Amino acid sequence: MNTKILYLFTRTPLHVGAGSSVGAIDQPIIRERHTGFPVIPASSLKGTFADAWNDELMEENEGKIKKVRVKKDGNANEPAWLFGSDNADYSFAGSLQFSEARLLAFPVRSAKGSFAWITCPLLLRRALRDGVFKELPNLPRLTDEQAIFLTGGPLAIGDKIVLEEYTFTKAGDLEIKIGDALSGLLKNSDGDVDPVWSEVASRIVILSDGMMSFFAQNACDVAQHVRIDDETGTAAEGALFNQENVPSETLFYCLLHAFPGRGKSFKDKKPEDAVDAFKRKLEKEKNVFQFGGDASTGLGWCTVRIADPAYNTN
Repeated sequence: MNTKILYLFTRTPLHVGAGSSVGAIDQPIIRERHTGFPVIPASSLKGTFADAWNDELMEENEGKIKKVRVKKDGNANEPAWLFGSDNADYSFAGSLQFSEARLLAFPVRSAKGSFAWITCPLLLRRALRDGVFKELPNLPRLTDEQAIFLTGGPLAIGDKIVLEEYTFTKAGDLEIKIGDALSGLLKNSDGDVDPVWSEVASRIVILSDGMMSFFAQNACDVAQHVRIDDETGTAAEGALFNQENVPSETLFYCLLHAFPGRGKSFKDKKPEDAVDAFKRKLEKEKNVFQFGGDASTGLGWCTVRIADPAYNTN
């Protein structure tokens, strides 16, 4: 098995819906049940990436152009090798396996410096376990009124920082190695960092796990929508609803596992071949993909980067 890490950085608000809700939000996003952190399910990631190969799935069958993973002659194409075949006569699993995308940094308003990215010890330790970081310094135990941030940085007001309507007192200075490790996560093949994410070292704030959960559940975008009546072309009566979105500039990551080729046509394929094919597709699509719902209104555009783990996670 060959393991890589995919980073997903939202360029626009993102909505991966959890269905209806009994609360104030009619269409909430999917969250972890025990923490409230937003996630992107692996099925959403796999489906979006598999769609990038749609142009290679077309074949004429009985006078119609259809998407097929296994052709009439019994040969499977590259998408089938990478994402699996659902042909009843020739079914096999794909070589690429995705984990769900987990939260790593979340943007919130700041009274000074416009905005901050927040994270917490739990998210950082998860990332350490998954190979995002090679090591982390010891983090002090934080109360809900404390934070770790850069002294003299663009967000600091003396020894305090104000995020949304909450004031936090400094519990320690942000170590340079944390800022440097985060800032290098979105490098492209030329070594350039995303121009927005490049400021993360001075804008990252570490909060307690509890406050991170609070902000992740209460600081997402909430957009109001109304259904349009097809006959009148005006707003339908009683059709107002609220939709929750993950804000722009949120950073997620997931693990990508590549396995040897499955199916008789791909027995000679190695995990490295699957990774190379996936990298080529990322480069062809300029490393930008659209995830989640409301694609027609411009939601879900993300920068995607692939990188080696900081250490061997196998």
